[in-house]
Amino acid sequence: MRGSDMAVSRLHKSLPSVGALVAFEAAARHLSITQAARELGLTQAAVSRKVRGLEDDLGVTLFRRLHRAMRLTSEGERLQAAVSGGLHRIAETAGYLRQQGSAAQISVSTSIAFATFWLMPRIPKFRAAYPDIELRITAFDPYVDPGHDGVDAAIRYGSGNWPGLRTQRLFDEEIFPVCSPGYLSEHPELSDVDALKQQTLLHLDVAYHSWIDWGTWFREMGEQPPPGRRGLQFNTYTLLIQAATAGQGVALGWRHLVDDFLDAGALIRPLDASLHSQGAYYVVRPDNSETPPEVETFTDWVLREAEASGDGEPG
Repeated sequence: MRGSDMAVSRLHKSLPSVGALVAFEAAARHLSITQAARELGLTQAAVSRKVRGLEDDLGVTLFRRLHRAMRLTSEGERLQAAVSGGLHRIAETAGYLRQQGSAAQISVSTSIAFATFWLMPRIPKFRAAYPDIELRITAFDPYVDPGHDGVDAAIRYGSGNWPGLRTQRLFDEEIFPVCSPGYLSEHPELSDVDALKQQTLLHLDVAYHSWIDWGTWFREMGEQPPPGRRGLQFNTYTLLIQAATAGQGVALGWRHLVDDFLDAGALIRPLDASLHSQGAYYVVRPDNSETPPEVETFTDWVLREAEASGDGEPG
């Protein structure tokens, strides 16, 4: 037998039962068999047996058992110092290893529409490429602030000028009217902006200061918008697009959110008029702390996906 094997064999033979050491450590810390049993989820008799078995194994008395009390002997104090330090180091190391072995988690926030129509269809690709990173996706209208809401990263639309946030541009946006093929069949006159004013328009009722609504769109096209908000109003863009695909009216299509519907033929562009917005989509992170590597991984992946869409910022 090699020297190292002999040393391990001697160590194995000289070590008391780990269960007995754990029971002794708890009893020594509490100076109470009852409290040790409660902490360990054992009966008092089981803890007493383990402690007495340890005393028999070592050939020393570890506790002086007094009337309604117990005290450590000098041998017990020496063993307590060794066992307590050893068990704590083992527990700390085990906790560290569990943390290292578990999947990294990141929290990502964006609008309900962007999460539904752009991000979620791409998530399977991220999971396939990075199976050890767990994503927690939260969708809010309006946006949350990554600097104050416990979010690791967010994707939002706007000017990109948000104090306290580190921003990276994903892509610009193009906005144009969309409707279902069935709606256009029922309204063949819908071929120009003047005819558009007479249609059932689908409105998004949100408080985004940067969101482009029908009034803004018409004015940017050099036209007066229809009086009031004729048509239907919705509080989420997902409901609005669902109504558009069901033939209930004409919606403003944000290209990156409706591309899949256009490709599938569920929505069409009844006229060529479109508006290139001044804002853009950005991936943002808090600027007041070091970015964890898994957040960097997600950010880099989002930027690559944006570039792959054909108009993202080059990496």
